[in-house]
Amino acid sequence: MAKFVIHFAFLVAAVGYLAQRGEDFFWRALGWFTVGFVANAVYGILQLGAQLAGHSLDNLLLNPLTGGAASINIFGTIGGQSIYRVNALTGDPNHLGVMLIVPLLMLTPVYLRLPRGHRLRWPLALALVFLLLVDIATFSRSAGVGLIAGALVLVLPYLRFFRSKQFLYPLGFVAVVLLGALYARRGFFETFLRQRVSTQGTSTNAHFAVYSFIGQVLHLHPLLGLGLNNFAVYYEFVTGQSNYGAHSYWVAVIVESGLLGLALWIIFLRYAFVRLLAARRLGRLLDRIGDPAGQHVRPLAYGMTAALVGTIVANFFYLTIQFYYFYAFLAFALALPVVFAGRARGQSGP
Repeated sequence: MAKFVIHFAFLVAAVGYLAQRGEDFFWRALGWFTVGFVANAVYGILQLGAQLAGHSLDNLLLNPLTGGAASINIFGTIGGQSIYRVNALTGDPNHLGVMLIVPLLMLTPVYLRLPRGHRLRWPLALALVFLLLVDIATFSRSAGVGLIAGALVLVLPYLRFFRSKQFLYPLGFVAVVLLGALYARRGFFETFLRQRVSTQGTSTNAHFAVYSFIGQVLHLHPLLGLGLNNFAVYYEFVTGQSNYGAHSYWVAVIVESGLLGLALWIIFLRYAFVRLLAARRLGRLLDRIGDPAGQHVRPLAYGMTAALVGTIVANFFYLTIQFYYFYAFLAFALALPVVFAGRARGQSGP
């Protein structure tokens, strides 16, 4: 409960601070937020490369600093060869995959609206391509579902951009890299992908089985649920594990905070979508009055809306909404219409 209060206290303070510091600080902070994702992904690729070379980058760099036992995820073996899934600094490849939904969907519309010759066009294109390849390297089905759901939000407003060279060239590069990897080791990937697509594995069953607990809890404690973090305690006799998570943020909300907690969370998410709608309308207004900020504010608002949808969908099968990065993302989303509102009133920022 203390962490929950700290998260929302940070969110309130962050929105106020971003609004107070203005546009330049907002863009710098958003840039460093993105750099954090890129740095995490870079570590993941180095982690994978070191493991393929027979070394552990985590034992060399991470574990001496944290005192933990971090290691790259091993899905299993095919023909005596280990299947590695990139997890970088997150500890779980699914967590990394779902987290990368945010920069991918948030910044793609911004990139598509950048004019030819803009200094950030190539760096942003390279960053998005790299993050997409790392996201694929996590082999996370939850991340894939969330990424597709968020991308569907962008289809109508950005359909014409999806047919442009600015979008097709980077996507074509990703396709070439993936096809090259599949061709070089087609037998290995054919077996692995068949396992990941299958809905009969123990991992898939675990994700769907937790939904059966909802009815039991609502029958016993419909309004307030079992209490925060009590899922594992109450169902240890079923799962056989003392630290078994709900494998779904939505299941966790319903089971641990009941119908009242679910209603409050849905109300808060609606508030976030309403503020993003206000940001899109503000961007449209800025475009109409000829303010150059409109070509950045409106795409960013659309991207944040898509990222929020993608994260919500992915969290039907995983729990990343409770992580720190999500509250930082919410801070940028809620502050966006506030930071740039002065331009619509004729008070242009720097």
